[in-house]
Amino acid sequence: MEHDAKQPGTEHGIHLPAPTSSPFVCAFGVTLIFTGIVTIWSVSIIGFIVALAGAIRWWREGLPDNIHQLVPFQEDRVTIEPRPGAVAHLMIPGGTHRARIPVEIHPYGAGAIGGLVGGIAMAVIALIYGLIAEGSPWYTVNILAATVLPSLGQEDPAQLAQWHTWGFILGIIIHVSMSIMIGLLYGVVLPMIAKGRILFGAFFVPLLWSGLAWGSLRVVNPVLNDHVDWTWFIISQIVFGAICGFIVTRSERIGTMQNWSTLERLGIESPGVPSIGGDEE
Repeated sequence: MEHDAKQPGTEHGIHLPAPTSSPFVCAFGVTLIFTGIVTIWSVSIIGFIVALAGAIRWWREGLPDNIHQLVPFQEDRVTIEPRPGAVAHLMIPGGTHRARIPVEIHPYGAGAIGGLVGGIAMAVIALIYGLIAEGSPWYTVNILAATVLPSLGQEDPAQLAQWHTWGFILGIIIHVSMSIMIGLLYGVVLPMIAKGRILFGAFFVPLLWSGLAWGSLRVVNPVLNDHVDWTWFIISQIVFGAICGFIVTRSERIGTMQNWSTLERLGIESPGVPSIGGDEE
């Protein structure tokens, strides 16, 4: 541009386009706008303000000309000295160069078992809440079943505290299914965490899940949102995460197939072919 042609540099340095975070601020604001569509409207308002501020700042920094900063010249040219030697690779004993992390994972069965045990503990917490709040152990089961039974969603708390056969059956099916699926998710994610796996599973994931549920439940499932006690909800999630995470992290670890040869993955056994897992006999 004209400004660049007139002032390419000075005797002390050269003018270069200055770094800016405005595009990232604007993009983050747009993300919040769309997040608020499926959560709460206040998030969209905050996102609009952030996006507008980022866009205005981006406009002012780019028009009519880019802002510049003076980069001083280096007094001495950097001399690159040759250093003989090979690049250090992170190796696995008995295997080839590691390409993907994790090297070892937990069996899927450990995640399913952890989810079931954690689900039982969470069900106990829910039953205790039902007895304390409504004097009935069936209250929380019927609330969960109301997500798929419109007839239960129209009943008052006194009726939800009564026994409903289909409510009990559907509530158990939903709870067991979700417990197993989340347990499998724990089994896949926890091996990727370098340190503090139990703390990650006991606090970070439950709090993140509770926050997402709090923001989206009123849109996704208004019936369940009207009857949820968030204190007890968070406690039950933490109990589930702690138990499930403990069971998964204490289970055996098995190696992945990333360092296996094609013949090993096909299960071909022949003289000269290494044994399964990459170790030679």
